[in-house]
Amino acid sequence: MLGKPPPWCSYHYTTPAWAIPQGRPHAVLLSTVGSHWRCLYFKMLVSELLKRTLSFKRLSKSTQYGWRHAAEEFIHEKVDKIDRDFCIDHRCELLDVGYTEGYVRTRLGYLGSMWERALEMGLVDWNPWRGMLKGLKKGQKKYPHKSFEHFEKFHEDPLFMAVNLHGFRISEIANITPDDFVLDAPVPYINIEHNHIRKCKNDYTQRQVPIHPKFERFIDKFNFSENPNAGDYFSRKLKKHTGISAHGLRHMFITRMRRAQVEYSIAMAIVGHKPIGMTASYGDVLIEDMANQIKNVE
Repeated sequence: MLGKPPPWCSYHYTTPAWAIPQGRPHAVLLSTVGSHWRCLYFKMLVSELLKRTLSFKRLSKSTQYGWRHAAEEFIHEKVDKIDRDFCIDHRCELLDVGYTEGYVRTRLGYLGSMWERALEMGLVDWNPWRGMLKGLKKGQKKYPHKSFEHFEKFHEDPLFMAVNLHGFRISEIANITPDDFVLDAPVPYINIEHNHIRKCKNDYTQRQVPIHPKFERFIDKFNFSENPNAGDYFSRKLKKHTGISAHGLRHMFITRMRRAQVEYSIAMAIVGHKPIGMTASYGDVLIEDMANQIKNVE
């Protein structure tokens, strides 16, 4: 037997206006599918769709920003206006104003993922952004390789040295807690996992990274921060003084691992990337092997 529809979509099209609670005039019951209620938010604004999808499940700060930024040009439009033609026109407009294909691909990708979340929640019936990335080349930013001397101003900065010697994402290392420095293990390491301040990029990036011998003297000087934007602040400061962002520093570390001939699966484990290929994914990468190789990265 079909149960009572959820409170946010329980109004049948024959329901008189006076019976609809204030603030919920957008939900209209179309039909029932199996034992579920199927609704169309034909008067909901994109701004409300964004608000609801963001509150449904915890997302990273970068994804939240990406969704908001991607939708800002039509945030006050009604959701039912966002059809296939609208999506095609929006893609064309972004390309016409001169944005690169990689940038357009990123923005359309954010919109597609937001609508997928709305579809999962039952807020929309379909995702008109599907297929909008077809034919767009991925953007590939180039990061120039700089010597250690180029960053002389930051040589005594523990956050800089943590990224420089381990290749962390700045969001990972900027918000670790004191307990994440595990010094009493056979191989001392830095623990990267979700915490109350920030979430890691994905579950695969949660890992244990052996402490580089040259970083040991910086442990007691490390400035722990509860500010989830601490990494962004540092990256902007670094780029202002050196022209290189914290992410560029991570790219340089990977280049230095390659030059030090760090084995591929170990390198991927250190930086929190999923290795490509069947053989690379077999077996475990031991922290002892990671420690033996990371110390060779100068």
